[in-house]
Formats: sequence, C-alpha cells, structure tokens
Amino acid sequence: MKDQKKPEFRIYPSIGIARMGNGPANKDEVVFSPEVPWKNLFDLKLEPFTPYGALKKQAQRFYIYKCDEEGNPTEKIHPNDYEIEWSVEVANKKPFWYDFNNSLDLSVDLDKDSNDKDHNDKDNHKNLSKAFFKDRIAPGISASSRNPNIPSEGMKGEGIPNSREELVNGPNYASVSLKNEKMTIGGMFPFPRNGENHSKIASKMRTVSKDVSLGTIEYDKDAPNPEHEGSLIFYSGDGVSASLNPSDLNTDFADNSNWYDDICDGRVTAKIKNKITGEEYKLDGPEAAAWIATAPPDYAPQINPISSLYDLVTGADPYKLHTDHASCLSMVLPLFFKFYQMQWVNLGDFLSPSFKEEIDKLTEAGNFDFLYTPGEKSQATREAIFQLFRNPRYDYINEKIIPSKDMTDFNALGVGKTKLQLPYYVGDGINYPGSPAQWFAIPPMLYDQLKQWSEGHFTTPKSLLSFMVDPPKRDVPLDDNPMIILGEYYQSQFVDAATAPVKEGDRLKAPLLMTRAVLETLYGGGFHPGVELTWPMRHKQMYCENELKFKSVNDAKEEKYDLFGLREIRVNSVSGKEQEAVFFKDFGFLMTPDDVRNSMDKDKPENWLWKITPGDLTKWMGIPWQSDAGSCQAVWTDSQYPVPAWWAANLPIDVLTHESFKQINDKTETAPLLETKRNMYANRLPWLHTTDTGYVGYHAEGGYLNGLINMVYKWDQIGMVSARSLDLDGYPKIAYVSMDATDAVNLSKKTKLPLYQLYNGTEHFYTDTVDERDKAVELGYTLQGIACQIYLSQIKDSQPFYRLYNGADHLYTANGAEKDKAEKNGYTLEGVTGFVDSTQLNDNVPLYRLHNGVDHFYTTSEHERNQKKQEGYKDEGIACYVFQYK
Repeated sequence: MKDQKKPEFRIYPSIGIARMGNGPANKDEVVFSPEVPWKNLFDLKLEPFTPYGALKKQAQRFYIYKCDEEGNPTEKIHPNDYEIEWSVEVANKKPFWYDFNNSLDLSVDLDKDSNDKDHNDKDNHKNLSKAFFKDRIAPGISASSRNPNIPSEGMKGEGIPNSREELVNGPNYASVSLKNEKMTIGGMFPFPRNGENHSKIASKMRTVSKDVSLGTIEYDKDAPNPEHEGSLIFYSGDGVSASLNPSDLNTDFADNSNWYDDICDGRVTAKIKNKITGEEYKLDGPEAAAWIATAPPDYAPQINPISSLYDLVTGADPYKLHTDHASCLSMVLPLFFKFYQMQWVNLGDFLSPSFKEEIDKLTEAGNFDFLYTPGEKSQATREAIFQLFRNPRYDYINEKIIPSKDMTDFNALGVGKTKLQLPYYVGDGINYPGSPAQWFAIPPMLYDQLKQWSEGHFTTPKSLLSFMVDPPKRDVPLDDNPMIILGEYYQSQFVDAATAPVKEGDRLKAPLLMTRAVLETLYGGGFHPGVELTWPMRHKQMYCENELKFKSVNDAKEEKYDLFGLREIRVNSVSGKEQEAVFFKDFGFLMTPDDVRNSMDKDKPENWLWKITPGDLTKWMGIPWQSDAGSCQAVWTDSQYPVPAWWAANLPIDVLTHESFKQINDKTETAPLLETKRNMYANRLPWLHTTDTGYVGYHAEGGYLNGLINMVYKWDQIGMVSARSLDLDGYPKIAYVSMDATDAVNLSKKTKLPLYQLYNGTEHFYTDTVDERDKAVELGYTLQGIACQIYLSQIKDSQPFYRLYNGADHLYTANGAEKDKAEKNGYTLEGVTGFVDSTQLNDNVPLYRLHNGVDHFYTTSEHERNQKKQEGYKDEGIACYVFQYK
C-alpha cells in the first residue's frame, strides 16, 4: 500500500464542520454544510426544523480527489473506479483541558516568529496588532485545569494514579464502506483507560460512565445526485450536555466541573483501491487527510460573520498578502455586504447610528455607486466610511468602557469621550475595562485594504458595473436595493467559479471552494472563547499547509478580481507514534502565556502544543457549549444605544419574529393596518425571548444563571433565522425571520410548492425545484406550466412522492411497493419530489396518472385526462392526492 508524500489523492473539504441538532442522523432530514461560499444567502426554501419540530443537524460531506504532481486536485474519484473505505477518529478533550480566561496568545511577541521579509513591524502578524504585546492592552491570563480535583500528571510521583486521561472522551474510531454503510461513533464519559471496563472517576463519584456518542458517519450509497456517490457524510451528536452529578448546575459561561458534552473534532482518513490496477492508497497523512469539528447550531445560517475564519487563515499565511488595485475592491465590498446584513440579527446594526444607516443614506441620495467608483467625487464619502471603523492596531484608548462585574461605579476620567466606532461588537480584551481591545476590530490586513479603498487605490471590473445596472433575472424576488444586488454579484462570482467548465487534467477550484465555504461561516473573532473554534486558528503553527493556489476566485478576462483567492489549507495533524506521545500532554496545574510563547518556537519542547490530535481544536471551547452560547448576547453598558454584542451572525441578538412576519404578510380583511405592519417590522425582539434564558428573574443574579441552565434544555427550540419572502411596499422583498420549533410544526402543515411540468417531445418531467426546472430547460425541455402543488415537507399521514428513471421515462409514485417493483424492472430511484397525500381530504384533489408505453403523464384536470386517453394514453388511475394550482 502506498503511503503519500506529495499527495496523489486528497480529501475535501480539508476542514469540515458538522453542527448540532436533535433531529435524526438521516441524509434526508438534515441540512448540509455549504460547498460553495455564499450560495445559500437568498434561499427561501431553507427549512431548519423537521416537520415534527426537531432541529435538523448540519451534516458535512467529504470527497476524494485525484491530484497532479504538485498535489493540486484534478478529478473527483468515483466508486465505480475505486473501492473506498472511510475512517474517522474524533475526541472531546474539553474536561481534560484548561479553564478559559482569555486568549493566551495576546501576550506573545509574534514578530520574533516571522519569516516574512516584507513583514510590517506595526503588527504581530496580519491577524493581531503588536499593541497586544508592546502596550499590554489585554495580557493573557494564566488558566488552571478544568476538573482540578482529578489527579494530574504532577502527582504521579506520589503514587496516585493519573486519572485525568479518563476526562478525554476518545479517541473514538469508526469506519464505513460499501459493505458497512453507517456507524455511530461511540464514546463514554469518563472514558475507562488501561484496559479496564469501568472508570475510576465514575466509581469514586458512585456513578457509572455515561454513553456519549460523538456522531455518526455514513458511506453515501444510492445517492440521488451521482456526484455524492461514495462520499462520506459526518453527522454531529445530538447536542447532549449533562453533569455526572445531576445536582451540579452549569453556573459558569465556559468552565463547569463534572460536565460533559458531545462536541468533538478529529481526523477523516480513507483507504482506496483502484479496481483495475489493484493499487491501494492510504489517505492518512496531514496533507491528504481532512479534519472534522462539530459545533453549536448556526442559528442564522444565511448571515455570514463580518470577519470569518477564512480571513484569519489568510492572515496566518506568514508571507505578505500581495494585493493590487484590482483585488482591493473585492475584499472591501463583501465586508460591506456582510456588515449590512447584520441588521437582521442585531438591533445595533439595524437602528442609527449604524453601518446600515450610512449605506441607506448614501442610497437615498443616489450615490451608492461611490462605493465602487474611484475619483475625487466619491473620495470624501469613502474617507468618511473608513473613519467609522475601529483601527485594529488600537492606537487610542478613549471609547466607552464595557464594565466588569467587579468594577465600582467610579469611572475613569476622560474615558468614553470618543465616538464609538464600528463594529459594535466585543473583542478579545473584554476582561480589561478601559482597554481599547474590549472592542472588536476587523483584522489588520482587512483594515489595510479598507484604507487603500478609502484612498481610491482600486479599479472596478466591468462585470460589476454591468451587473449593478442590469442584474440577471432571478426567481427569488430580490430587492432593487443596490447593496443586495452587490451581494448577489459576489454570490455569482463564487457560484460561477464552482461551475466553470474545466479541461481534463486542469486544476480544480471546486474542492478548494468547499473548504472556503465552511470557513466563511465560522467566526473570526472576538474570541472569548468563541462560537465554533478559537484563537489558535489564527496562527501559522496550526497548519502544515496554508498556500494560495488561485490568486483569483473567478478568472475573468478583465482584471483579476480575487476575493482573497483560494487556498490549500491542512491542519498540522500527527498520528501513530507521534500522536501517542502528545495526545494526553498538558502543562500541569497551570497553563501560562509563557507556555504559548514558547510553544511557537519549533525548537522548544512546548512546541508539542501545535502537533494536532483529535480533540485539540475544540478543547479550548466552553463546556457545556450551551452556557457560552446562551450567555454571550448583548453586553450592557452605561449607554442606551448602541449596545455591544457578541457573535450575532451565528447567535442572533434581536430578530424579526415569525409571528410579526405572518401579520406583515397578511392580506386578509382582518390584517393589521399598514402603519401597524411597519411598526411590527421595526419592532425586533430579543432572540432568546421564548426560552427563559438571559433575563432577570426574581433575583438579579438569578436571571443570568437561569439563562445558562435553561439553554442546556431549550437550545433546540430557539428561533432559526432564515430568508423568507416579505410583501410590504417600500420594504425589503426578502426578510430574515426567526422561526422556532413550534412555528415550524405549524407552518409545515401549510407550506406547499408548485410541481413544474416540462416536456422534451418524448417524455414528461416533473420537478418541485427551480434549479432543476431551469436545468431541464437548458437540456431541451419546454416548460408547460405548473401541474399542481405538493407539500414541501413531510407532515402527518403524507407520503414521499418518489421519482424514478429508466433512461427514457420518469415514473412518479407515492406507493413504496410500486417503487420497489419499478427498481427491479430497470428504474433507478432519483430521490423524493416533495410529499403528497395518499387519501382524499377536504382541500386536496386527485392526481391522475396515464401512460402511453414510453411516457408517464400526470394531471389534476378531468378534461386533460380524457384528452390524453384519446391520444392513446392508458389511464392508470389516481397516483396520489395533491393541491390544485390556482
């Protein structure tokens, strides 16, 4: 078997994310991690809950690509050509690791570690200001061990057994292949060691180890989309968090002894065998294997963070980011769009002063094009917008204080006189009232691009100019708001790059786009500790490979419009003997900033910190995750507005509720007045208003503690923010609405989709998706209209409407036995086209099926049914019951 040096095969995406949900680990009942950045931004059909109210898991697919001599992906392999066995090794190290006080890299002088000849001496590197080290604006705070009463490595000499290894759930292994398609990744807490079948910790506590599954993996067989055939699907755990001692409440935002959860991370590997040559390959080295991490739900999956983890990975490249006039604009304008969209999840980004307000004023004045037009006329506007943003080098100390619970009412004289700058979000230095780093700033490298933009050092592609003037027609009712059109333009750049035709043997962009699509959804700060992953991800030591492969995302004939390009990114993982040597390593009773400083020197013994093993990416995060997620909301200061907040793009702060949305869209006689609808639109409610979390109860301190505790049990019932069509004159055509589990159950009973009917001269084709409809038209089908309406999701007593194909004719049936018989007779199951009723109800109608020997035809019309019989079609009766399209 060939081990890989310069990989002949690689797994993509190289870093994947699966998110928690209490719904089933079933590919038909999950949402999948995006594979193209920004593709889902305006998707009106996103359904985060199952019809019965369970929160869907976000699953991650992995694929294997053949590579050229330089390790660049050139071709996706298929199970027709290769036998594929997937393996996963994951762990949860949170209880074993250290408390989180703040980011421990904030005291490190990273200049000493730079090999960049063009290094900017104002920065530690492109992700952190040197002020953190030089001016000590937010020094790292040493951290003691979680679960400190469990004997540590330092007590071995006294003959006390080292039981801390039991605090690590894992490593847990699982493998799937065509012969064994699905497997749950078992786990336990505490995890018995040394070959014993019981835990010493659990025995001491007079309990037993708890089964804590860390997820499920599946070999995708019989995938409706042939591109998915043979891929690996990783499903997260169920979001289980608990204490070994039931009376121990989670009273801290990040560190709670005796607690466990089912977050994890680890290695994704594969063994493949060429069916013709018999040659076998192991994809388990750091440059070939992938990495998976599980994370809390993204409660607003169509709103991207202002600063993403992809930004930080770009900044972690030790070499200078070389940009030019053509690339500058492509880094700044997407930032503006993401910032503008934050209005849907945070009141501080919806009212005034806000970035949205500045853009809306510019639009109202007819000057939106100043954002992408160089020259003197727009210069003052660009400079004014630039001055709104906080300098990430923190060269002033006069913004408002975010108070600590330990501070008195005495305010530092002169502090808070400077106008609050953007973003209104909390930063890594939150522990230090008065520190400028209490406030979040975009990364230095992005700020530098913003400065270049403000000075007019950019060129505008012709494609952007023409798109803004005449955007292509879409089925989604997009706004004429130029900022939304701008977002659609950048969306099209990513989509076009993923779908552009390539010649055989050419380097592919699609695999690298998969990795970027994941990283674009992950927060890039502030880190305290964070939503999904945290501060180690912004350092070059985290990666064995972080190389720019394509300078431009979408190769246009005009100027390269790069959007930060596309990178090959691989975690610096170790395995085998090297993993055994470092898997349970720690720094003893206390981890200090000096330990981190020394670890970044490859010649010092502490460098083991960056030899990544399963569990090492997520061990820094809060335990249980619900405490951090539920407590990091708005942060109250002595100012009424704006109110700073944490990670609103993933954990919303203020939302437009589904109840308000329904009344705004109501067109009946009992609908609210127009003015009332406008008030409802403007009246955003706290995201957690339905969950008894984060609010003051009978006792002031009790409100916060109630929030921490209740989030453990109610995290799966909270509102998920997703795009919906809004019908209110003068307002956005797409609103991002918070819908909770109860809303989803009620709505699933009502939501219906059109079933489009197409014909290519020999056979009829039916689909409920606009994408398939349009693709069929491109392939020569003619759209004949809408046959009927069917359910979007499965509700009580409804049946899947199966679609099968035999190479010439599409067959649709709601009868499982008929489906199985058709498959035996040469039809291939292509999937499910919506859901239908098998019995007649008050408001549905029969869908008749007819067949002429080569073509199946479906209709709700008696007249059309009789007409087809005269044309030679045989009446096969009622296929199911659907809804008349009006």
